[in-house]
Amino acid sequence: MNRLYLFFLLASTFLLWSCTSRPSTTVEQPVAQLSADNSGSSTSPPAAKSHPASAAEVETTLKRVFGGAVAGDRRERWFVTGDFNGDGSSDLAVLVRPVRAKLKAINDPLANWTVQDAAHAFFPPPNQRVVLLPPKPSRPNVRVGEMLVAVVHGYGEDGWRDPQARQAYLLRNAGASAMRAIPAPGHVLGAPVSIRRSQIIYEESGQPGFLFWTGSQYAWRALPNGSAILVKAAARDPETPARSRREVLIGRN
Repeated sequence: MNRLYLFFLLASTFLLWSCTSRPSTTVEQPVAQLSADNSGSSTSPPAAKSHPASAAEVETTLKRVFGGAVAGDRRERWFVTGDFNGDGSSDLAVLVRPVRAKLKAINDPLANWTVQDAAHAFFPPPNQRVVLLPPKPSRPNVRVGEMLVAVVHGYGEDGWRDPQARQAYLLRNAGASAMRAIPAPGHVLGAPVSIRRSQIIYEESGQPGFLFWTGSQYAWRALPNGSAILVKAAARDPETPARSRREVLIGRN
């Protein structure tokens, strides 16, 4: 009997000792470790660094988005980057020509890009509350040897370089000369308010003009020779006099 009592006494003592000597597990929790970190460093990933585009990157992007259906038309300033649709992500515009063997794929209605005639963009009449949309135009067909402007909209911080950047346009009648991205003028007829925080694709050789995002498509606005200085001035200075802004809108010298 005494042995049995002694056994239970020793077992109880050992159990009590093991419970009281066990270290607390709360200090091991991740929250406690994070709160103890006074370094002030953030766990958020650093913002992607922007750097000038290279011809190799542009060719890689064209292949990824268009599957080899177009080829870059290498010349002076044949590609340009900027935020063309005002969403805060960097976009890419490239002068391209269709690959003859891929012409059917380019014009396929189920293709992953939009073929658009930038010279025939629809603009609702100004100061009109009710607008009747015209019949949807037939999808324009790209022709062999035709010069196009390919635009790839960016995705997230990496912009057009991001593998998920797939929204793309092939623009006909959108100019065919060296391109430059400049800040958009404060007012562009037919453009959304967001154009104030975006850029336009400006071409000054041959027939000068610029491409801009209307909110749903790209539009080409031709300017008479001599208007280039007005576009540049309005783009550089948002306080450009109203007369100059009107001249930019209608393309008057």
